[in-house]
Amino acid sequence: MPEKEPADNVEKLTDLGHLSAGVGHHVINAFSAIVSNAELLRLKSPQAPVADPAALAETIIQSALNAATVARRLIDYTRSVTSIEPGRGVFTPASIALDRLVAEFVEEARSEGPEGIAWATDLAAVPRIQGHDRQLKAMLGHLTRNAFEAMPSQQGVIAISTAADARGWVVLELRDSGEGMTHETQERAVEPFFSTRPGHLGVGLSIANGIWRRHRGTLSLRSQPGEGTVVRLCIEPIRA
Repeated sequence: MPEKEPADNVEKLTDLGHLSAGVGHHVINAFSAIVSNAELLRLKSPQAPVADPAALAETIIQSALNAATVARRLIDYTRSVTSIEPGRGVFTPASIALDRLVAEFVEEARSEGPEGIAWATDLAAVPRIQGHDRQLKAMLGHLTRNAFEAMPSQQGVIAISTAADARGWVVLELRDSGEGMTHETQERAVEPFFSTRPGHLGVGLSIANGIWRRHRGTLSLRSQPGEGTVVRLCIEPIRA
């Protein structure tokens, strides 16, 4: 067995954990829609008629089918995961200088990523955060791969910056010069298995969001068709 495989499996299982959390949230939201629309049908009366029972029933059916599809695709995704050595999946939180971690990541990405990508960095020194360096680099990997895929022929610019906002929170922004997204796509971008590209699983942003949420951070998107996308990540630093 190759020496690197156990570490790869740990990373795969870590991604799976974050993806599973995203699937869980998605299924819970679907069930909430089912229950609320079913309640409207149950409460139907001559005094409070339902405007369109058929439309409510259609919403219930589609919500159930959507939740079932996402759950089934999660099962398919897990089939390639193999066992790992006991204890190898445990990561110990540490004090992380995010600006330095990003600098290391970009240095590696420059040499390993597509040749047509230009990198721009503005990495201001920021307060340290509590986190897991390998998970955070995995998150950056998912975000940048998503940016690569948004660029025609993988030609373009990725700009990454770090700063502190008015609250003292750490802000990491990743901008790409790709095709951008419509409002409708942005609304579903972090949804597990959602993709506008045929043949793509659509799990990268969901996993990245899951990793950042586990670090108690927030992720938001800003995009317009033809104008690229900005991923903004905010997190509270370690307080003295």
